[in-house]
Amino acid sequence: MLLQGKVALVTDIGSAGGGAIVRRFVKEGARVAACPAGGAQRTGPEAESGEIPSDVLVLEGDVCAQGEAQRIVDAVAERFGRLDVLVNHGAGGRIVGTILDVSREGFDEGANGDIWSVIALSSAAIPLMVKSGGGSIVNITSIGRIGLKGRPLRAANAGAVSTLTISMALDHGEQGIRVNGLLLGPTQTTEPPSDPEARKALLSRFRGHAPMGTLHTAEDVAAGALFLASDESRRITGALLPIDAGRSLPSF
Repeated sequence: MLLQGKVALVTDIGSAGGGAIVRRFVKEGARVAACPAGGAQRTGPEAESGEIPSDVLVLEGDVCAQGEAQRIVDAVAERFGRLDVLVNHGAGGRIVGTILDVSREGFDEGANGDIWSVIALSSAAIPLMVKSGGGSIVNITSIGRIGLKGRPLRAANAGAVSTLTISMALDHGEQGIRVNGLLLGPTQTTEPPSDPEARKALLSRFRGHAPMGTLHTAEDVAAGALFLASDESRRITGALLPIDAGRSLPSF
């Protein structure tokens, strides 16, 4: 098992991707704590429904608030005594439109959920990781960092998290902390229709420039997070790994 003996903290337990990461980490031997992303005050409905393993430590709190982020990390330290893996999954608001549709309130919400949450939780987690002998931070963001039509705030935040990831890798490598990013395209969160025509229509809707002609799933996201969290990637830091069926590849 790739995470045997390790302790992981995963945010955004309420999303398909966050839930899939938690389940995969547990399957690979990790002891896992999980919490909401951004300012969402959720305790993890998946845990109540049985989708999240019962032995996962589900923590309530706002990771955008530095004091709350520290409290969450302190709870992990109290329960498990160490922290080896942190997965930051941003959850800022998704404003559709142009910059003409972005308010200051919307900007603050998006930046808090996508960027400040990474800073607040990582700054709380890194000292504990150092005491644990090092660790891996995985920041999950979007291929939209190169620009998104109709979603300028999402693109700006994704770009910020991408460069933040590289800077964190440079700053904390000597402390034994690896920092990498997953860049996600559109994620298939439900089973595709069994009807061939409906399935074709779904793929056509999201295909865009996708050489593989498909969508990735939450389980694909979990597999990417597992690779970057585990010792299989022990010599990789500052990498931005796209999971997007090739959507971010240039087309000439």
